[in-house]
Amino acid sequence: MIRGYHADVDPAALGRPIQAMISVRLQSHARGQISDFATKVAALPEVLNVFFLAGAVDFYLHIAATSTENLRDFVVVNLSGNPDVALTETNLIFEHLRSGVSR
Repeated sequence: MIRGYHADVDPAALGRPIQAMISVRLQSHARGQISDFATKVAALPEVLNVFFLAGAVDFYLHIAATSTENLRDFVVVNLSGNPDVALTETNLIFEHLRSGVSR
């Protein structure tokens, strides 16, 4: 029932104040690379969470960046520069509220 415990670390306190949710759709020829893509992107220092989805997009990536330039470089180098990636859409996160946690 309980899968584990974790620390709720504030990314801004670690020098990563810019959070974003990036949707990623892979190329149709890259369907066999889904697991490999997820493993590689999860290992990147900016990535907090990787969500594998059903629907119009394949993944949501929750990332924390040091700056808007770092966010741009993350998308350009790791996503747009990957020939298996067909489409990305970046949404900035203004605030993250965790359910069941009092403030």
